[in-house]
Formats: sequence, C-alpha cells, structure tokens
Amino acid sequence: MLVRLPMVLVFSSVAALLASCSSTQPVANVSPSKPDNAEQLAAGARTSPGNLNTLGTPGTPTSPALLAKQLGGATINITRVTYASEGADFDPCISGNGSHLYFVSTQHRPTSDIYVKRVDSKVLTQLTSDPADDSMPAISPDGTKLAFASNRSGNWDIYIMPAAGGKAVQVTGDASDETHPSWSPDGQRLVYCRYNDGGESANRWELWITKAGNNATANFIGYGVAPRWCPVAGTGENASDKILFQLSRERGRRGYGLWTLDYAEGISSNITQIQGASDVALLHPTWSADGAFIAYSQVDLLDPANRADRPTNASLWMTSIAGDATVRLTSGEGAALSPAWSANNVLYYVSGRTGTDNIWALELSPALGAAQAVLDLRADPATTTTDAQATTDARGTAQADATTGPGTDPQN
Repeated sequence: MLVRLPMVLVFSSVAALLASCSSTQPVANVSPSKPDNAEQLAAGARTSPGNLNTLGTPGTPTSPALLAKQLGGATINITRVTYASEGADFDPCISGNGSHLYFVSTQHRPTSDIYVKRVDSKVLTQLTSDPADDSMPAISPDGTKLAFASNRSGNWDIYIMPAAGGKAVQVTGDASDETHPSWSPDGQRLVYCRYNDGGESANRWELWITKAGNNATANFIGYGVAPRWCPVAGTGENASDKILFQLSRERGRRGYGLWTLDYAEGISSNITQIQGASDVALLHPTWSADGAFIAYSQVDLLDPANRADRPTNASLWMTSIAGDATVRLTSGEGAALSPAWSANNVLYYVSGRTGTDNIWALELSPALGAAQAVLDLRADPATTTTDAQATTDARGTAQADATTGPGTDPQN
C-alpha cells in the first residue's frame, strides 16, 4: 500500500530513503532525487527502520557498557490521536506545551494539507488549502509561526506562516528541492535539507541554515538529511548548538545512521555518529525536550519485506545523546514511523495498525525509567535496580527493552 505521506521529501521513495543520500548509485533503480508529489515523499518517509530482535543486536551502538535485559511486562500506554478512515494522517509536530498536534493529512483530498487539533479532541482545524502538497510542519519555539515544505511553486521549498493559519511567506526559492525545516531554540533561524542535483556534489542531500524570513542568505553546514535543531541552546562544545540528522554510508547497503554536529556563528564542527550499523536504517530522529535523548525509527535492511515501497516492519527506539542507553519502544510486526517528542514526554508517531495511517501517542515514562537504569548501572555497576537487570554484552553496548510482554505488546 502506498501511503500519501509528504513527510520527508528527503525520502523521495523507500529505495531512496534506505539508499545513501550521498551515493550517486540509486537503489532498486529508484533515483533519490526530486520526488514529484506528496505521495512519493510519503512513500519514502514511511520506509523507516524495521524490527530488531528482542535485544536489538543489529544496529546497537558501538559505545561501551552494559546490556540491560528485557524488562518483562513493563507497560507503555498507547492511545490513538487521529482518526482518518481513508487517505492518511502523518508528519506529527507537537506544540511547545504539548497541548496541540500539527500534522499533515490526505483524508479529505488526494493532495496533502496541514491541520491542527488539541491532542485530547477530535476537532480539526485546516491551516492550508493550496492545490499543491504542503507537508513537514515545524512549530516555532514561541508557538506563533509554522514552517513547512510545499511544492506549490513547482518544486519543494520552505515556507513560514502564522501558526493559526494565514498567508505563507516563501523562505527558499531556488530550483533545488528544500525540505524538512527545523527551528533554532531562539526562533530566529531554520535548518533544512537541500537536494543538490548538479555540480561536484550531485545527488547528495545537504544541510543549510537561513534566517527565518524571505530573501535571507543561507549557509551550507554539511551533508545529511532530516535535520533537527536541539531545542536547548548551547548543548554543544563551547556553548554551540547541536543539530541532529541522518547521514547514509557511502559503501555497502548505504543505510542511514544518526549523527549530530555543533553549530555556532555560521560554522559547523564536531560531526559525531550517535547510532549506526551496516544492516539497519535509522530514520526520522527527534529530540526530547531537554535535549538529553533522541527517538527514531529503525528498519532492518536484511528483511526482504523492507525493500518494498514501504517497509512491513519498523520499530521505534530511543537512546541517550551519547548513544549509551538505548531502549526499544515498540515491537511486533508493523511499521511505527516519524516520532515527535512532546515536552510532557509523550511520543507521537505514525502507524497503519488499523489499516489506515494515523497518529498515535506513546507514554514514555517506562522507557525513560529503563534508560535511567542503564545510565545508573554504567555509573555504578554494583548498583541494583528494580527497573532492569544488567549483563555484559559481547559487543559492549548498553541497551534496555521497554516494550510490553508477549501477547500485550503495543506492536507498531
């Protein structure tokens, strides 16, 4: 089933998503360039990560430490938030106080529009109605503006409009596709990705930063896709900001890993891999409100089902920013994609578990407890906890499992 999910233009197709964004060799004969519409965008966006085994052996971090065994029966509270019966709801984005959900939907017509609703209500307010596709909403830190991507000018560009709806101002306007905007903590700048289809760096996704206004000068800061600016300023070296993004390998299966860079005064530095392995693709990373953890989707590249236009299996995981406390959030068959972390520690994500893609919410308290247990064990291996028991893994990884037990697990 092809999902109309303009969620990340960066993912012009599943093949392109799982392929290297820096490779010039397409996978499965699908070029990673120029998705024409929201449907193609969505297809790729949904191809995120697949399942690992119970302990997550494929794709575990290469950093040190302890492996926390399965928690066995920990409860995760999962609730449905949107109710599309046809089309799809996707691209969740949460307001700063966690009260409102901004998202993209094709439940009313084939092209995608942006909507907003209270998380505890079924009443929707439509914010865009352009005949083209609008997607990837990002709410500003002060809650007054919404950045988004749209192909209303012929190719994908970044726009900004009032959070309550209204006239959109075009921020980028060159011939390349620009997508996936994310705000700086002060709300003055945007980071986004741009597809370079010409010159020495042809067929690569690039990271750019610009002021949040039209006709602003943009600065190139590196290569990658799906950037997310850390919501807490000054968490990098020398009080720089951190930016999280996906970056694909340039060999083998060319799957995506998760990376960060530090940014200050127009200069990027300290490019660091947080998670990655040759047999998985890690997608759609998102920050916790305090900048201490990240959540993401994981796709198993060895699973034949995950080579189609949309992976059959994709699970949600979270890890500390150092990559040393990794917790599995969902298990079972199905795809759980595009997580968005709210300030009250609820994770919103997309799942087609009812046959149509909708947005669901997952309460993260058990997972955060599991992660903290791992961190405590790392700090003092002699410490015992009631949340998790520890053992040493041959690969030297720290990991915990916060999925529910057999027969009651949340599935994707």
